[in-house]
Amino acid sequence: MVLLLLLGLCFPVTILAQLPNVAPPNVWNIYSMQSNNISMDDKRNAHVILPILYDSRVSNRSYFGFYTTDGHSFILAVVFLGPQSPVIWSANPDNPVSNDAILNFTREGDLLLRDSDRTVIWSTATVNKSVANMGLVSGNLVLFDQNNSSVWQSFDHPTDTLVMGQSLCRGMNLSAKPTNTKWLSSKVYLSAEWNGLRYSFEPAAYTQLFQAETRLQLRPTQTTLASNSTPSSCYAFVNGSLGFPDKIFSLPSASSLQFMRLESDGHLRLYEMIEPSRARMLFDVLSMAMDFCDYPLACGDYGVCNNGQCSCPSFSHFRFQNERLPGAGCIPLSNISCNHAQGHQLVALSDVSYFSYSLFLSLAISGSSQTVCMQGCLLDCSCRVVLFQNYGPGGDDGGYCLLLSEQKLILFAEDSTDRFSVFVKIQGNYSYKKRMIIIVSSTVAGLPLTWILISAIIWKKCKKDQEQLLDSIPGTPKRFSFHVLRVATNHFSVKLGSGGFGSVFEGKIGNETIAVKRLEGVEQGMEEFLAEVKTIGRIHHLNLVRLVGFCADRSHKLLVYDYMPNGSLDKWIFDTSPSFTLSWKTRRNIIIAIARGLSYLHEECKEKIAHLDIKPQNILLDENFNAKLSDFGLSKMINRDQSKVMTRMRGTRGYLAPEWLGSKITEKADIYSFGIVMIEIICGRQNLDESQPEHDIHLISLLQEKARSGQLSDLVDSSSNDMRFHVEEVMETMKLAMWCLQVDSSRRPLMSTVAKVLEGEMSIEPTLDCTFVPNFASSNPDVEGSTSSYIPSDSHLSGPR
Repeated sequence: MVLLLLLGLCFPVTILAQLPNVAPPNVWNIYSMQSNNISMDDKRNAHVILPILYDSRVSNRSYFGFYTTDGHSFILAVVFLGPQSPVIWSANPDNPVSNDAILNFTREGDLLLRDSDRTVIWSTATVNKSVANMGLVSGNLVLFDQNNSSVWQSFDHPTDTLVMGQSLCRGMNLSAKPTNTKWLSSKVYLSAEWNGLRYSFEPAAYTQLFQAETRLQLRPTQTTLASNSTPSSCYAFVNGSLGFPDKIFSLPSASSLQFMRLESDGHLRLYEMIEPSRARMLFDVLSMAMDFCDYPLACGDYGVCNNGQCSCPSFSHFRFQNERLPGAGCIPLSNISCNHAQGHQLVALSDVSYFSYSLFLSLAISGSSQTVCMQGCLLDCSCRVVLFQNYGPGGDDGGYCLLLSEQKLILFAEDSTDRFSVFVKIQGNYSYKKRMIIIVSSTVAGLPLTWILISAIIWKKCKKDQEQLLDSIPGTPKRFSFHVLRVATNHFSVKLGSGGFGSVFEGKIGNETIAVKRLEGVEQGMEEFLAEVKTIGRIHHLNLVRLVGFCADRSHKLLVYDYMPNGSLDKWIFDTSPSFTLSWKTRRNIIIAIARGLSYLHEECKEKIAHLDIKPQNILLDENFNAKLSDFGLSKMINRDQSKVMTRMRGTRGYLAPEWLGSKITEKADIYSFGIVMIEIICGRQNLDESQPEHDIHLISLLQEKARSGQLSDLVDSSSNDMRFHVEEVMETMKLAMWCLQVDSSRRPLMSTVAKVLEGEMSIEPTLDCTFVPNFASSNPDVEGSTSSYIPSDSHLSGPR
């Protein structure tokens, strides 16, 4: 422990090395070392270390040498032995060398890395500093003098990782190179400063300083140091905290070696080495200071972030870059052409703001009007987004104007406060539009007054017929006026959440608490409204949310449901710090309830009803955690004599069945989605979770891998001891979910069969195919991505809740 504290607080290391150290001069050539390689993972033979030094005094052996993942390019690194091969330090992380490179420990005491053309890639710059030997101490590469005091150590030059016992001192930083950004040189930094830790993203000029005045209550550790850099403030990573002796972040107590890494998505994650030689992620260290949507890489370019979920500003003008990874951002459907600038148009976005208000204020120009701000964007071909905020409610005194080009950070957050006016530029067809205006204007001008009156009468009659249609639906629930519901919800002041076609608000009529769903947005039209009223209005089941009434008042369309006090399932199984975790009995009851509800829709109604949007956000819980299925806005009626129906794609990314690729679906699409939800309930995480390491982002792919290797128990929610106690029953339920996840829809069970298996009346299909994520790209070359659901331009997908 004394050693760790000395290392952690940046004191020069004074230690008697217990392993044979290496003395200069010495030379290591990668080509000649390859016969002595050590495989880091039996399953991935390309992941090897060509060792120069090793330290086996700690439970997890560390190596210093040349590390490669492909056998062709190498980095000089310190690594821990294990299947995940955590590289804890590297001399050349962004500049790998070839297999002809050499490492030279010179007679003068310098450590030099040269590539095949003998270009110097890296050096310790320790010439004539009395270096006597080199050793590896608890993951720290150290150059010693003759008194065994440190002259240079890798802990003073961190890359993206801190090991327990290491410090981040003033002048040092962790850095990570993001993947899939538009800036080739972009990096995320966590730096130590006098007054705290600074998190930044360059070149986007995004920065956050965590200091003593914030809720983190940072107090930099003042120390007297004798190292060459003489920093004045250090933040030591010790057991239980980052920051010693003054705690900055509280960390879980270590049962074995811990390390934290700044990763490519900008998150700082804490890992712990566990036997046999593998690391598990414990939690996101900065989550105490930053929400998911605070991260500049949260949802990618043009992404809209809301409660940890990513969507596009409008699917009329944007699509996801990668349907499987919504966090990768969105791209416009039309390309902006500077040669046709006369066709540029600005389209307003509703309920969004800039993701960082402080960054907006630092970049915006004050004193402009909204009109001038918009005109400025139209005159500048490179401008893509307009953000404007008035000084005050009246808006007469101007405000703040920010124009964003492709070289700026374009990221939005959901915001219903109307404090921002946001516009995106699209490429319109000016000449065609102008011609149409002229044609229509000429035609209208030439119409006799009689025809104009007839048109008005027809329009009024159609509107009246539409109103009568709503009132003639058999079994239609009570109809409310918009005024009544506005009063009942106190002007829609208490927002419970957002569904696929609008927001949900709490209200009260008499003594009954209600939930009012207000349909909104250009894509939420009469078709979806009628679907939900017609479907729920005439079905009644214990495990389906009851539709109390509806409103169709001019442009206002609202649905009134029973209020469910425990909200939606997602907040109980995805919350990273819940007040308590659901017991296995409760989780199993929820699974059974939804199975019964879907069985009723699929098999007991006059027409089969496919829900088509099964996800935890649409599973609501009453005061006793009884589950009910909600949100029928995407439902589809299927005649009993139909084997399949053709429909446009609908549902939520991450829950779509493979057969959506061809848009010919049955109710079995619900069964695939239900299988995903079952796995999420058992594992306590989302199917698509970008807070996880890259390999673990897609839960169903991970399930496929674990099923084939016989390691399903690794996926069970580790936060619930009760789940571990009932592990055999949990495993059986997981296998039932795998039956529901069969790629071939004909091999999936009926929902009535699923319910009977859960109730112990039937057994699971004994021969299951452990392929749950088909490779669409191999079967259809027109589809982007290998394991994603293709979303055509006319698809109708539900947004995040």
